Amino acid sequence: MTNDFDSRIRGLWQQPSGEPPRFTPEELRRRVASFERVVRHRNLREYLAAAAVIGVFAYYAWLFPTLLLRAGCGLIIVGTVYVIIQLRRRASSTPAPAEMGLRSCIDFQASELARQRDALNAVWSWYLLPFLPGMAVFLIGLFQFTKSVTGAAGRPFHTAAALAGFSIVAGCVAVVFISIGMLNHRAANRLQMQIDDLGRLTRDPA
Repeated sequence: MTNDFDSRIRGLWQQPSGEPPRFTPEELRRRVASFERVVRHRNLREYLAAAAVIGVFAYYAWLFPTLLLRAGCGLIIVGTVYVIIQLRRRASSTPAPAEMGLRSCIDFQASELARQRDALNAVWSWYLLPFLPGMAVFLIGLFQFTKSVTGAAGRPFHTAAALAGFSIVAGCVAVVFISIGMLNHRAANRLQMQIDDLGRLTRDPA
């Protein structure tokens, strides 16, 4: 999940002064609907990205001749499908009931915020780690494929240089994964702040 979600939810509930938000029922329902749209648009982007990943690696599985590379592509596709299933189960948008009073609207939104927070906090287990087996197998297969192609062409294969290059690629992937994990953790903390604000609003609705 990208940081765009974090930036768009940041201003939905928190007042500029840092005080708990105070809304009329109509204003609260409007913000609940706005949050639902943010979640729905984020998930749509994730679905489109997943379709692109599946298409690219399906093409790679057809293109590359070695079993290891094809296995890596297959594992990445399986991981992508798993992520999308989990995204739908854990973090899909739930339409708000048509008729809600102020208290029910607050309770509904607090529950939705908590569900999104939990999904973001668990992003390593369902969003990032499922890609690791396929990526590892794919990189190993690519290393072996590069070595075999180089040998078939009669050129020397510099193992140390190749290992260094592939280690850099693996390091870049690790940095990206860690960055995504940190950004989602920060977004989860912001959601918790909004849940706390709604809790204070419930205790002091005036």
